[in-house]
Amino acid sequence: MITGAQGSAEERQRASNQLLRTLTEAQADFIRGGNPREAFERMLAVVLELTGSESGVIGEVHQAPGSAPSFRVVASLPSNETNAPWELPVRSETPGREPRDLRTLVGTVSTSGEAVLCGGPGAERTFLGLPLESGGERLGVVGLANRPGGYDAELIDFLQPFLLVCGSLLIGCRHEQRHQRDEQELRRTEERSAERLRLVMESLVDGVWDLDLTTGQMFTNRRWMGMLGYDEGELESSFASWSMLCHPEDLPESMRVFNEYMADALPIIEREHRFRCKDGSWRWILSRARIVARDEQGRPLRMVGTNVDITARKLGEDRLRALVSTLPDMVFRIGADGTYRDFHANNNKELLLPPERIIGTNMRDLPLSKPLLDKALMHLARAIREGTLEVFEYVLDMPQSGRTHYEVRLTRSAPDEVISIIRDITERKLAEERLLQQEEELRRHRDSLEELVRTRSEKLLQATLELEEQQSQLIQTEKMASLGQMAAGVAHEINNPVSYVMSNLGSLDQYFSSLAPLMQLQRELLAPQQEESSGVTAEILARMRELWQREDVEYILGDLPELIEESLAGTRRIKEIAQSLRSFAREDSGEPQLVDVNAELASTLKIVWNELKYKCEVKRDFGPLPPVSCHPTQIAQVFTNLLINAAQAIETRGEIRIRTRHEGNEVVVEVADTGKGMTQETISKLFTPFFTTKPRGQGTGLGLSVSYGIITRHKGRIDVQSEPGKGSTFIVRLPAAQR
Repeated sequence: MITGAQGSAEERQRASNQLLRTLTEAQADFIRGGNPREAFERMLAVVLELTGSESGVIGEVHQAPGSAPSFRVVASLPSNETNAPWELPVRSETPGREPRDLRTLVGTVSTSGEAVLCGGPGAERTFLGLPLESGGERLGVVGLANRPGGYDAELIDFLQPFLLVCGSLLIGCRHEQRHQRDEQELRRTEERSAERLRLVMESLVDGVWDLDLTTGQMFTNRRWMGMLGYDEGELESSFASWSMLCHPEDLPESMRVFNEYMADALPIIEREHRFRCKDGSWRWILSRARIVARDEQGRPLRMVGTNVDITARKLGEDRLRALVSTLPDMVFRIGADGTYRDFHANNNKELLLPPERIIGTNMRDLPLSKPLLDKALMHLARAIREGTLEVFEYVLDMPQSGRTHYEVRLTRSAPDEVISIIRDITERKLAEERLLQQEEELRRHRDSLEELVRTRSEKLLQATLELEEQQSQLIQTEKMASLGQMAAGVAHEINNPVSYVMSNLGSLDQYFSSLAPLMQLQRELLAPQQEESSGVTAEILARMRELWQREDVEYILGDLPELIEESLAGTRRIKEIAQSLRSFAREDSGEPQLVDVNAELASTLKIVWNELKYKCEVKRDFGPLPPVSCHPTQIAQVFTNLLINAAQAIETRGEIRIRTRHEGNEVVVEVADTGKGMTQETISKLFTPFFTTKPRGQGTGLGLSVSYGIITRHKGRIDVQSEPGKGSTFIVRLPAAQR
């Protein structure tokens, strides 16, 4: 153990040599790949021995961006002192306070970046903290504790080689760790890339192969053999297998293309050839390949290629070729300058040049007129420039077929090329001419037919007007028939009020005869000359009292108001019946009117009441209704027919229910009876003109037919619900007037 200033120079030299030897051995072990922790612990043990310290620690300071620095122990003795390895948040100690242990010592040195020396001779605990730095970068801390006699500056100088070696080893460890992380990341990246490449290779629908040109071995994906029906591993992946599978007729040409490419005569290998499948059939394969690696002398080492199954396309081309061969049209491939590049024609007689001279010839050299040539070149240029479908027609005088019409269709097939389809349309043109002639003839026939239709339309209009007049007359006739049918009842209805009015008038006549003498006496009493004779007046009064009692004037005066009121009521009843009859019998005006349906029903009931009151009880359920735009007399006729029919359907005594309501945009009127009802067969014929279920001579069969026509003309509808023995319900629906 060195003793500082008290030690001899020889002791210090031995200690220095021992430290340097230990440092050299530790560096050598580290370079040979030894464990860094063991090297640090060996150096720390020698330092503790040489300095006489009880414990010590060597640690590395880590400063992550955005976080507080941390301390990682790389060596500590004794190990239970620091419970290595441990991490310590670096903290600043309060100025003036000495560290209590190695942890606080390390924190103080890590924060300040300066050596910390505390405690002296006689102190209870002594500490020495030294920073480890290299190139201005703070690497770590060395801490020593409890050296007898304390620590001094000379000891710090003695430990400088130790500090340098620790710093260099920490830098080496960091470089080694970074190198290991980089290698691991590179391996992970290569593994991911290889996995992605494998997944891509396996997911490709095309066959992919990699040929080693030096060994002839091939790396292929599953699709390379799978498209031929082979499972993986059934055939050897080699150039020899490829040659064996290639069709014997295609192999020589394929080898020629391969050799030309290897001689740099072709930029890429692209070849269509047939390959034999496992089941013995042949499939067309498109192979594309190129060299991807060469040696230093430029000799090819690797070739990568793809195989695409084009069997479906080849079959489609064969079908298309067969289809084109059946087309009667001429098909040309024409360049932008007007040069013919390819053609197809089933009839060479339609060509303007011999077939062998067409390819390479410009259309300007054809025997065409200048206007036709300019027209063709204009459409050719527009088809290439704008990509539109160009269609035009022309006429040629052919030597064998004479005047011939052609239609040309041009469409762009490449940036500098069009496909031209030329069709002989002579037959179509002749058909169009015949069609024009037929159209002219049809036009003449159409004109004559239109004149005939116009004449007949005028006659039909006249007949329609006459029919409408007859229909109006028929409605009026049916209305009059209804009036005739109701005449007796109406007469009876009028006779009742007339009878009691006449009776009341007779009573009034008698009352007048009784009151006339009394009135005469009253007149004499009121004469001026009677005012002077009191005796005469008393006589007149006595006679008046006698007449008053004898004629029972008190009774007459009490009965007179009642007689007058009854007579007035009777005359009003007669007036109402007369007005209802006049309204029912009047002719409709041309314009519809806004009508209260409830009022029309009430008026109709007054007219037909005599037909109803002896056979049924009428129950009304009138709801609030909007007005209806209609012809009121026609609607009244419908209600009259429905009410009379309902009464006639009741054989003895029954009930008629009249209900009105407002549903949506419609006014609904229901007339229900408790009569004998109808069968479905009767209902199906109910609105047929002249159909009736009444005995002969008791019905015209026009009432419901006319009613149906009236409701239909008012854009409404009438429905019937009935069962035998359960009565019938007629439902009339009329559109409400728009406000």
